[in-house]
Amino acid sequence: MKRTIIILLIAACVAVTLYINQTTKLLPPDVKSRIEQTLLDDPLFPARPVWWSDDKILALGIASAGVTGDEAAKQACALLNGRSLPVSGLLIEIYDVVKIQKSDDWSKLGAAKCE
Repeated sequence: MKRTIIILLIAACVAVTLYINQTTKLLPPDVKSRIEQTLLDDPLFPARPVWWSDDKILALGIASAGVTGDEAAKQACALLNGRSLPVSGLLIEIYDVVKIQKSDDWSKLGAAKCE
């Protein structure tokens, strides 16, 4: 009896995982590269995006140019929305790229969710 319950629980977990993976919409690589290029064209974002996480979180580096992290994230959202890129629901996190390079300090400066 216990063995049957464990097998059923494992099968249910596998089914739920497959369902989630099949229904999750990921950004196509060409859209991701257009997003990255759009951000690179802005002088506030001097480096390529630090990382993507499941196409839902985009981490960006800035060189502390007198702009708060939240303002930089909102500016990135506005920039991407202005180009009509599909970024609705994308969370943009801002990190200090100079601190990362010098001391491997990954303290988040701010974030914003694109509408």
